[in-house]
Amino acid sequence: MERIFANIYRFGGAPNKRGKSHSYLLLRKEGNLLISHQSGPTKKEMAEIKRFGGIESQWICHHHDAYADGLHDDLYAQFGCQLHHHSKDRSRVSKVSKCPHVKFGDEGLQHGADFEALFFPSCSAGHSIFRWRDRGKYYLFSSHAIYRREEEWHLGFNSSRTSQWTPLLPKLEALHVDYVFPGYIEHGEAGFYRLNDPARKSLSKALKAKARQAPNT
Repeated sequence: MERIFANIYRFGGAPNKRGKSHSYLLLRKEGNLLISHQSGPTKKEMAEIKRFGGIESQWICHHHDAYADGLHDDLYAQFGCQLHHHSKDRSRVSKVSKCPHVKFGDEGLQHGADFEALFFPSCSAGHSIFRWRDRGKYYLFSSHAIYRREEEWHLGFNSSRTSQWTPLLPKLEALHVDYVFPGYIEHGEAGFYRLNDPARKSLSKALKAKARQAPNT
């Protein structure tokens, strides 16, 4: 398991059609969170997670990010951590995990004072992104809805759901974010982006351009 920041660890890195994916462990006083992106912890990493106090809850941005090998159930059996996701992805998630689920709707979900799920439909109807506040910094976990390639922002918002995500763009633009962690990166990338002023401005510009490109609904 690789330490990224004081309270953020990542593991995985399994190759896939998007490059490679990582899952993230967030260390919190209220209970540790696991954000899954296909690549799960090894047995050795499971032992490390146990030393860190286990997992209080599991989260997936959408059903494509779920572990397909029964790992969600194994994690629940070991740590009692329920799986959190949008209700619109329920049927797909239920096919890969039978552990107890906590479902939220389009209004999102506030989990403690520091963590929130924000509905933002991308390739699935229930796709959501997560924002975590720790030590005065805000971290956004975006799966493959928001990522960067060669200094250009890519926004994976599904054109068939334009009427759903277009009204959410101003809210997303107004969010304070210091770091973006996509779930999938190309080989050789660092795996996260720090939003300094130029990067914030470029992301804001990309969001505004996306709004202008959206057909009237």
